[in-house]
Amino acid sequence: MKKRDRNRSGVSDWKSLMAALRRRDTISPVEIAQLVRQYTDVSPDYALRRLQREGVLQRLDPQRRGLYLVARGKTGAFIADPVEAVQAVCGPGTIFGYGSALFLHGLSRYGRLTEYYVVSSTRRNQLPVGEFVVRYVKTPLPEQTGVVTRRQGRLLVRVTDVERTLIDCIHRPKYAQGWENVVQALDRARGVRADRMIEYVKRYRTPSLVAKVGMVIERYAAKWRVSADKLQSLRPYLPATPVKFSRGTGGTLNKEWNVYVLEGLFHA
Repeated sequence: MKKRDRNRSGVSDWKSLMAALRRRDTISPVEIAQLVRQYTDVSPDYALRRLQREGVLQRLDPQRRGLYLVARGKTGAFIADPVEAVQAVCGPGTIFGYGSALFLHGLSRYGRLTEYYVVSSTRRNQLPVGEFVVRYVKTPLPEQTGVVTRRQGRLLVRVTDVERTLIDCIHRPKYAQGWENVVQALDRARGVRADRMIEYVKRYRTPSLVAKVGMVIERYAAKWRVSADKLQSLRPYLPATPVKFSRGTGGTLNKEWNVYVLEGLFHA
């Protein structure tokens, strides 16, 4: 009886259990039960209730395989590897896009994100995961278009390629931590296949986006080595009337691409 009371109070093996848990960002009920049996004599149900009550484990969306988030300290559920956590919660087929793709391609000015964007074929509610949220974004292109697999630490991660990512971010800079971050990505991007961007943007069927992307490609034509003929192929897809590159009034009309551009929108 004394042994049972000692283990139930968590004095003998609880620290070992906690140390094992802290090495994880997310964990399933089955894995929790295995660790509880390995380090303690208490029941997995009791341990799970206590760990949740003490804030060590946080239940994620129950529709997402019943995963739990492991807190990293008293201040809350700090996640060591958010990309791994997102992939665990959303599934192995997760496709990172927009600002998250910029981050994974090494083009973002931000070292840690508070929002992770996942490409989705349907509209879905955002999902809180620890100190950040996952936002599902339905894009005009089919979900699998322009997707590559790259290594992120010990993970294999699916992400929109650089060309699609740049177009998506030009289209919706609010999903890329703002236009300043997009401009920095454009300045830093190397080895961009402009011909691929041209073919992608035609498939968006959005004339205003064609105007913006065409102007951007022309601006970086020398660095990205795009031919004039390739750029000319965008002409039939341009808007019939001038559009604005960004919200706001005014700006100078770029007649070549039929788009108003505010002064200072790009780096000098």
